[in-house]
Amino acid sequence: MPDLSVVIPCYNCDETIAQTISVVCRHLDARPGSWELILVDDGSTDDTALILRNHADGERVIAVSLERNRGKGRAVATGMARATGTARVFTDADLPYELDAIDRCADRVLAGRRAVFGNRLVDGSDASAQPRLRRWTGAGVRAAMAALLGRRGVDTQCGLKGFSGPLADVLFPLIQIDGFLFDAEATLLLTRAGVPISFIRVTLKDQDSSTVHFARTGITTVREAWTLFRIRSQRRDLSAMRAAAGV
Repeated sequence: MPDLSVVIPCYNCDETIAQTISVVCRHLDARPGSWELILVDDGSTDDTALILRNHADGERVIAVSLERNRGKGRAVATGMARATGTARVFTDADLPYELDAIDRCADRVLAGRRAVFGNRLVDGSDASAQPRLRRWTGAGVRAAMAALLGRRGVDTQCGLKGFSGPLADVLFPLIQIDGFLFDAEATLLLTRAGVPISFIRVTLKDQDSSTVHFARTGITTVREAWTLFRIRSQRRDLSAMRAAAGV
């Protein structure tokens, strides 16, 4: 069982993913403790899956492929199911945040926190590198999610989050949303189970390789928001989550 598992969902990123793997592995080698990197191909139509297999050693670097494109949420859940680390952190394939955020997230989990979220709203965070349109869109999504979840101050769509192994094992099988709003559903489940969420600052890098395209994902996101609205009324047994988090 490694100290840290890092899960990265990958979709049509064959031009950049080899560099991402190299950068992340070098970074993890420089930190104390054992680690594993779980790379999940989300049904890419380019050479992403082949590149992941070529870089995987089956021990510290592990490649997993979905048969078809399911969405970021399903890719992350698949990676979390494969992960074995005491702390389990996911981030995006384009590495939008400074990598020290992975360390701070993992260290908090290893110190006893059960859920740790990157948050662009907390003091010390810097999202100025993000294009203005994306900042406006992100603010709109956060406002909508705050209304749906009945909870403000959570940057649900920040693509860096960490969990303890036992909590990840019971949380991710409960998530129904396969796409980008899986983070919001996870936040809803954690909130209802009474699991505290710890926040860390993040610094957004100037990235232009994201596979998120607002025009193409807009309709899907609206559908997921409707699913989240319906999920709010579901009665679900969260006792396993409470037990895993010790609350």
